[in-house]
Amino acid sequence: MSPPSSSRRVAGVLCILLGFALVVLLGLGVLGPGAGDAPPESLTAAFVGLVPFLLIALGAFVVGLVLLRGRTSGGNRK
Repeated sequence: MSPPSSSRRVAGVLCILLGFALVVLLGLGVLGPGAGDAPPESLTAAFVGLVPFLLIALGAFVVGLVLLRGRTSGGNRK
C-alpha cells in the first residue's frame, strides 16, 4: 500500500476535523433540533432531528479516514 499524497492527506485531515466540529456544534446546541425557534416537543423528536447531522458527521469522518489510508490493495493486482 502506498502512502497518500500530501493533498490527499490534507483533505483527509480536514474531513476528520469537519466531522469532529459537527459533533461539537451538535453538543453545544448550535446545530440540531434545539437550535431553531422552538425546542422539540419530545425526546424522540430530538433524536430524530439529530440523525441527519450525525450521519453527515460520520460520513465526513469516514471519508477522511479513507483519504488518509491511501490506496487499498484491491486483491492481487500489480
